Amino acid sequence: MNDVVKKISDLSDFLADFSRLLSSDCIRNLARTRTSDFTRNRNMNFFKMILYFIFRCRKTTNEELGNFYSSICQPDMRISKQALFKAAGKLNPNVLTFAIREFASRFYRSSLPVKLFDRYHVIAEDGSYNEIPYAAINIFDFHFPESKKVRSPGDVNVVHSQASGLYDVMNGFFLNYTLKRADYSEIPLAFKHLYESREYFRDSPVIYLADRYYGSAEIISFLEHMGYFYVIRGKKNFYKKEIASMRSDDEWISVNVDKTWRKRFRFSPESMEEREATPLMRIRVVKRKVTYIDSRGEEKCETTLLFTNLPEEEASSDLVAYLYTLRWNIESSYKNCKEILELERFFSADGDMARCSILGKIIFHNICGIISSQMNAFLDEMGKESVRIGKKENRHAYKINLSQLQKTLRDNGLLGAVFSRKRKRIEEIIMSTFLIIHKIKVPIRPNRHFKRWGRVLTTPPGYRFRIDGRNHPKVKRFKGCLMTTAP
Repeated sequence: MNDVVKKISDLSDFLADFSRLLSSDCIRNLARTRTSDFTRNRNMNFFKMILYFIFRCRKTTNEELGNFYSSICQPDMRISKQALFKAAGKLNPNVLTFAIREFASRFYRSSLPVKLFDRYHVIAEDGSYNEIPYAAINIFDFHFPESKKVRSPGDVNVVHSQASGLYDVMNGFFLNYTLKRADYSEIPLAFKHLYESREYFRDSPVIYLADRYYGSAEIISFLEHMGYFYVIRGKKNFYKKEIASMRSDDEWISVNVDKTWRKRFRFSPESMEEREATPLMRIRVVKRKVTYIDSRGEEKCETTLLFTNLPEEEASSDLVAYLYTLRWNIESSYKNCKEILELERFFSADGDMARCSILGKIIFHNICGIISSQMNAFLDEMGKESVRIGKKENRHAYKINLSQLQKTLRDNGLLGAVFSRKRKRIEEIIMSTFLIIHKIKVPIRPNRHFKRWGRVLTTPPGYRFRIDGRNHPKVKRFKGCLMTTAP
């Protein structure tokens, strides 16, 4: 029980400290789009505007304004929609990017227990597209990737921003999140995030997880330079000659990165120096067979390549494969942000307001992520304690339902507590959330994601924000009702 009280106390200290940062003069200066912005003590000042973007959750602007001012106990000071748009236009999106990075930095410096995998920090990099409101100015601001069907701005039907995030998979939050134009590559964003990650971990051991797009010699060389371990899924055309000569499913290969190859290094001088000093790059390749069901409903089997530099004595091939599965946490976070938090629901077509809306939701996801992480650790401790004292072991492991946690924190008044910057009030809200931990937990059942088709639906699914084909599959008419179909 004392450990729970300490967790709640540490979380309260952290969130109170973060709320004081958001109201500081440093943030005020960064929040200005122009030097004249946020100089007067207006009703909707920079601090309220930042909190508005972080805690925004209603369907309409009028409803959102009413909820916001009620939550901060100032219903009589509610402003008009026109005043909101004017204040929102003053906010510089870069201040929210800074807040995300500062959130991570303060988390690792805080007294909160940092969850590790054995002794390693485990981080994952992945990119995504974020939909931006359709407007002519946004097409030119965010650009568009050319294709057979899209040759000019007039061909664009949907505006996108290229997004990329660096994610702490053990503690459940984004260390960094960057928005660029749609035709921007994920690779320079990955290098940017890796450069900035050095301030968080310093001399601590780190494992970097990434999907197939990130297995280039330049990224691997930079990870070696930084002293990071990595587990990256490999493309079939990467290092084909060396992989073809393998005699087992777990083997080290040597890749000669010659001068011609090094000329293609574009983003990191450190990678160039690393390969000039040691042209021979050693990579451990682990082969795994994966079985899946394709779009025709047929069972397929293919070989997956995993690139790593973890030594065999520290990580078996099974452990390497398990580590790669942890990367799915960042995919789940993207899903949560887009579907549950409705990351792509905007109240203005302005590009900077769209950026602020997205980054604000990422900060709220981070706040809920660290609370969820601490609550999951508590559930694990409770399970171990039950076994230790002789009680019957739980049939399944449990974890917190993140969408229920997010709703609970909103309903309990976290916005008002953060606005007041009072640690005691924040502590009361976190304590009340911990008290209902058994009501917002869900069991982790094996194979719970497979074969959800062939079932009758009582109501048609909503597709605007429910884009996941697994949880919300396609449907067909069958004997007067709707039935789910295979993907």
